[in-house]
Amino acid sequence: MIRFISGVVVDVKGNVVVLNVAGFGLEVTCSREALSLCRVGERVTLSVYLSVSESGPSLFGFGDYGEREFFLLLINVKGMGAKTAISVLRWLSAREMIEIIQERNLEKLKEVPGIGRKTAERICFELKDKVKGCLASEEIGWSKLNDKLQVVRLALKELYFSEVEIDRAIKYLESLSDGVERSEERLLHEALKILSG
Repeated sequence: MIRFISGVVVDVKGNVVVLNVAGFGLEVTCSREALSLCRVGERVTLSVYLSVSESGPSLFGFGDYGEREFFLLLINVKGMGAKTAISVLRWLSAREMIEIIQERNLEKLKEVPGIGRKTAERICFELKDKVKGCLASEEIGWSKLNDKLQVVRLALKELYFSEVEIDRAIKYLESLSDGVERSEERLLHEALKILSG
């Protein structure tokens, strides 16, 4: 199974991004969070999910590993396919969706194109217990990652990189699916690779 891909953004149309990955042009249908990371001409790493259906294989891209995990919960809801699930995440972030499910805010969920009352009720009912620990674990993970990124940011300042360069490197590190598990040294090494490439 493909967990993530890294490549240069060639084109962005709607929520479909074309990435040049080792000379291959891959189409990735992206969530709102993933789209915010994609700029034409820049390298990006996206967490992805490969879906295979009767119409062929499709790649779906996410802003981080946590959003990918939520997507996997969403496609297991009865009647929800991968295309409908990515449509939901184009309108709402995983964090917003978790809050909506916890509050059973059906009206907010019905604002998403293609989601009617019955589907909204089914999402809230089937996922209410599964998302209980999601926010807490996400916050712990981001807290750990942010602490490491602060160290990397200070190190890059000491090496006389500009704020624009540092922001670009930090944005890239935030998109890594395994960023929380990496050491500060490995994260700094990745940042220097991006800035020197």
